[in-house]
Amino acid sequence: MFTKTPAQRSAFYLGLLTVTGLSLIGCAETNVSAIDRASADIGDLTNDGVSIDYFKTPEGYKRGDKLIAYEGPGWESDKTAFRLYLDGRNALDIFGKKTPDMVLETVGRGDDYHAMAGWGMDILKVGNSLGAGGFGVFENGEVRQIGSAQSYSASILKDTENEAAVKVVHSKSESCQDDVTATYSILGGSRISGINIEGDCALPFAAGLIIHPETSSYQSSGNEGWQYKARYGEQSLVPDNLGLALFYKADQVSMTGTDSDDDYIVFKPGQSPQYYTAAVWEQEQGGVTDARAFQDWLESIQKELNQK
Repeated sequence: MFTKTPAQRSAFYLGLLTVTGLSLIGCAETNVSAIDRASADIGDLTNDGVSIDYFKTPEGYKRGDKLIAYEGPGWESDKTAFRLYLDGRNALDIFGKKTPDMVLETVGRGDDYHAMAGWGMDILKVGNSLGAGGFGVFENGEVRQIGSAQSYSASILKDTENEAAVKVVHSKSESCQDDVTATYSILGGSRISGINIEGDCALPFAAGLIIHPETSSYQSSGNEGWQYKARYGEQSLVPDNLGLALFYKADQVSMTGTDSDDDYIVFKPGQSPQYYTAAVWEQEQGGVTDARAFQDWLESIQKELNQK
């Protein structure tokens, strides 16, 4: 692991345009402007929380070892922030942001990010689900978290003024019987994060959204191009309204469904899945505050994706 400097962040991957293989978009409601920002973070708790570019779990690593801030890497825009559990859960969690400022490099360094602060807080309970659009595997008729691997690593691929990207490697995943690599990215001004999965897996990959009781499910009606699956309602830890969504290519997906934990999509075998996940919180600046506005937002993103 090593400490990153602004020069390293900007120069190391200069010219890298689409690190996920997806065309990153600005979420229709805004164009990237001078005030839009993005950032990526891995916090080294063994070194006063300094932000580093690379971390690999040591031998014997287990959940709760508190070697890195908020249990994994994070990436954010001025709209929202995502964090990934760097272990067998591989689930995505959400930091709701009340400010457009970049906050991740200060979070999880001794503060209680489950309590509301000036910048916001952790707003999603993940449990045994895939959380806010994380990926796992489909087995015996249901989606489950991907599970153990020999080790996990996270590296920051891009951390420029308005684009951030993180790569995560599951070395010798037990479920997949092979290495699995995923790249996560976001643009300034955007609520959505691009996800690209690479690696063979003995089981089909799946992505899912946690099912909370006070939410409604939304599914686009088409069967071509980009489609969406989403949930909206009082599902944040505040509690207040939070919308979560998956955008996926119809020709990459074999089925959609629900189980006890997740509203999910299952990818066809032999695919390198590429999809987006999104979080829309009512307390973000310019946030979506009701179900009708959320559905309008979903349709606007779907339209934008299908025009590319």
